[in-house]
Parts: sequence; C-alpha cells; structure tokens
Amino acid sequence: MLVNLANLEKKDINSRVHKVRAVILDNNQNIYVTNMDGSYNLPGGRVEDKEDLKNALKRELEEELGIKVFKKEMIYIGNYVFWHKDFPGEKGVVNRENKIDLFYVSNPKEACLKRVRLTNYEKHYHFHLMKCTYEEIDALLKEENDNVYKKFIDIELKTLVSEFTKFKEMS
Repeated sequence: MLVNLANLEKKDINSRVHKVRAVILDNNQNIYVTNMDGSYNLPGGRVEDKEDLKNALKRELEEELGIKVFKKEMIYIGNYVFWHKDFPGEKGVVNRENKIDLFYVSNPKEACLKRVRLTNYEKHYHFHLMKCTYEEIDALLKEENDNVYKKFIDIELKTLVSEFTKFKEMS
C-alpha cells in the first residue's frame, strides 16, 4: 500500500528508509506506542543492511521494550510505503520514502524497562513508552505541538493502526 498525500512521483523521492514496526498488545489489550518529544509511533525502527525483517524487529523490540519476542509470535500484516514531501532529514529537507513492514506480536507482552537499551538518537528525543487504547491513540493524533516530525509520523501511525484493526477483524 502506498500513502502519497503530496502526490509525489517516484523521481521526486531522494531519501529512503526501511523500517519494521509492531503492534503489541498488553494483557489488557492496550497498544504500545512510542513517544519521542510528542511524535508517536509503534515500536520498531530501521532495518540494518542485509538484516532479515524478523531479526530487525526482534532487535528493535529488545532495545525499545526490553522484551524477547520469538519469530513464531510475529505475524506479518503487510508492507506500507509512505512518501513524505519536505521531510526534515539528517542532511536537510528531503522527499522521503518510509517503507514499513508491519507485524503483530501474537503473545501479549509486558515491557521490561530495566532491560531497555536506547540509542543516542532516542535518548536525544526523550523516547518513552506508553500503553494506549484506540481512543487514546486518536487523541494523540489530534494533539498539536511543534515537533517537526509529528505530521509525517501521525499519518504513519493512523494508517498502521487502521490496517491492524482490519487485520484483527479478518482474523
């Protein structure tokens, strides 16, 4: 699925990132959401060069939530591509392709904050974990703040949660 709200063309894309994200429910059916200075997303992150998707997700969830997830607990939902115009990149404003492979972790997990290993980037943006209901996620998307990434990441979070909801209803 391609989400291209700015009607970009393939030739306009000059930055690409591949990420994995996971919908993880706790025992009360709340969804884990990450918060980096008011920019909200599902847990996960970049896929390293030549890294298998499930290994990338496993690594990211150990770093961000302090949990171990087995590959058999990872259910693939789909691939989503977001083309963002004027995305604030590391080397200036770019037209960014965020390719995201979305998984559902089938076994409810409780985060273990004492085992979390954040990157310097995550520490810089005050990364912290939240548990949210669907209604609370909707409220987060309506929040206004000055985080330059929020409008881009909101589109991703809204789409991925919506896709998970469809997946869950079909299961």
